[in-house]
Amino acid sequence: MKAEGVDLLGTAVGHMKEKDFMGMDREWIQRETENFHVFYREADRDFAGALIERIEAFYQDICRRAYLEPEEDGYDLYVCGTVEEFLRGTGYAKEYYQDWMVGNADSVRRRLCILAPRGKGDLSQEYQEYLIKVMLHEVTHIVFNRICPGNRCGLWLSEGTAVCLAGQLDPEHASDRDYPRLADLAGETDPVAFADKGGYTYGGIYVRYLMELLGMERFLSVYRGECRLEELLENSFESRAIAFCKELQVRG
Repeated sequence: MKAEGVDLLGTAVGHMKEKDFMGMDREWIQRETENFHVFYREADRDFAGALIERIEAFYQDICRRAYLEPEEDGYDLYVCGTVEEFLRGTGYAKEYYQDWMVGNADSVRRRLCILAPRGKGDLSQEYQEYLIKVMLHEVTHIVFNRICPGNRCGLWLSEGTAVCLAGQLDPEHASDRDYPRLADLAGETDPVAFADKGGYTYGGIYVRYLMELLGMERFLSVYRGECRLEELLENSFESRAIAFCKELQVRG
């Protein structure tokens, strides 16, 4: 990469020819923060800038909350302009891809991908904020993967933690009568089936309440598998978790 100065956010700026996993020879713009190398097209400059403003501080905060130091090796983050680019970056098969899949983290390849707003044809500020939270969700995964690699903690706990810490909780749309039991979510290993069961919505709610009950240090011991979760829960856990998060939302 040939550096071409410093942009208004203070991150290094340069241009490069991308020839690896994208399988193309097109110009990308690269900006670097302390822990991320962000690649994007000129058409996605504004979104990439908004993302960069949030991602570095969030990563460092999540490391602190998890009692970890940032890693020496950074992560590549690709802002993909089309679904096709996103599929190449993530390695998803076209037949597996779901319309809601717009972000991905790969801790082994140290790569994150996000589908830019123009990839869905929605350039609204609301959708941009939604995508930024998706990327914060993926950043949470790369941090917590260091605590329990490969989702060994269970899909519900991994995804619920990412939803909770990325600010994606949505108790307003959670039913206080028709909700999945934690045991049902805990037994689900397929991401699509997990989503169909409301796993992201309710997993985030259950994790938020669990953090409230245990405190962060004890919650991390649960995440690491050092204590059995079943011993900490009562039959009314789910309904109490939903009521707690709804009250948090009311209090603002």
